[in-house]
Amino acid sequence: MSLDLPTLMIMQSFAMACSGALLCFAWMQNRTASVCGLWGIANIVAAGGIVSLMLGATFHLVVFSTIGGCLMPAQASVMWKAVRIFESKRAPLALVLAGPLAVALGSPLLQSLTAFFCLAAGACYSLATAAELWAGREERLTARWPLIVLTTAHGVALLIGTYSTLTGSTGEDAVPALMSLFGFIYFESIIFALGTSIFVFALVNERNEAATWAAASKDSLTGIANRATFMASAERVLQRCRHDRSPVSAIMFDLDHFKAINDKYGHPVGDAVLKQFCDIAVTALRQIDLFGRMGGEEFAAILPAVSIEVALLRAERIRLTFADECRFLRGHRINATVSGGVSVSAEGGRTLDALLEEADAALYRAKAEGRNRVVRTSENPPETVTSNVPRVA
Repeated sequence: MSLDLPTLMIMQSFAMACSGALLCFAWMQNRTASVCGLWGIANIVAAGGIVSLMLGATFHLVVFSTIGGCLMPAQASVMWKAVRIFESKRAPLALVLAGPLAVALGSPLLQSLTAFFCLAAGACYSLATAAELWAGREERLTARWPLIVLTTAHGVALLIGTYSTLTGSTGEDAVPALMSLFGFIYFESIIFALGTSIFVFALVNERNEAATWAAASKDSLTGIANRATFMASAERVLQRCRHDRSPVSAIMFDLDHFKAINDKYGHPVGDAVLKQFCDIAVTALRQIDLFGRMGGEEFAAILPAVSIEVALLRAERIRLTFADECRFLRGHRINATVSGGVSVSAEGGRTLDALLEEADAALYRAKAEGRNRVVRTSENPPETVTSNVPRVA
């Protein structure tokens, strides 16, 4: 069974042009999604390359075959550049142009090997694109995996086509048989163009949604968890510790005389003090510990599987480091300090509200006793403690 090569190539070109146009339109709607624009341009370039190859094969014009041979690896090289930019990596123009230029320079000398160089260059770029997507897998984007599969399959298909040209299973200007090694590339390239366009668009949307969620879950000034995110995460930690019957400690922090710092030195200095405190706290805490901004100059930490003695030591380390590093800030003698309160649930049995209220009561005691200190709760705190005492800055 034989294929009508010109008709099939027109279908292939049309599919690539349409997918490229859709991605370019998506890029016009969101100019930050450069991967969509570049991937769309790559598909449009490939559509032009297929038309050129068809004209070269139909009218036996070497110039069109050469142009098509240059444009096809250009598609793969631009896609490689798109993924490199998406992964925030450099994509030197010299490497992008290396494959197409190799075909352009080699065609006049080795015209019989134009198809070989074209397919080999496209295969190398496609497999390199799959490798870049694989290298960025730590960013958990679901659409990444179909793209890896499709680009890898496309690279392998082009390698098969390269082998086909070397073994002579398809002659010059010959119409490939339906079941030949070379013939299935026409069908595969249509699936590749349409499939990757869908998943590139999905990849961009996933990253945007992830960024939106991250922005909504973090405090915009300090970059740590905001109150809602902290409370939700703390509830899950408490449930796990309750199940494991392991202790959970809570620390409440409040910067001393913070309003006076803002009034005297201005809000930029006040913001810098908040950021400095958060940097110190995050460094002192473990990765599994939770740390969040509860509002204003008040912060909280949840330390799973930690006794109150260890939590007290951690809080003291944060207090001492903060007092030492915030003596001077932005050319001003600030002498900023922090007070803390520590509570514990011995087997994770207390509610989160009770745990934080107990730590908050201890924090108030630290404020009342002169500030710049950390106070722990009693050894056997009651199950329910309500702190209605107004905060002393």
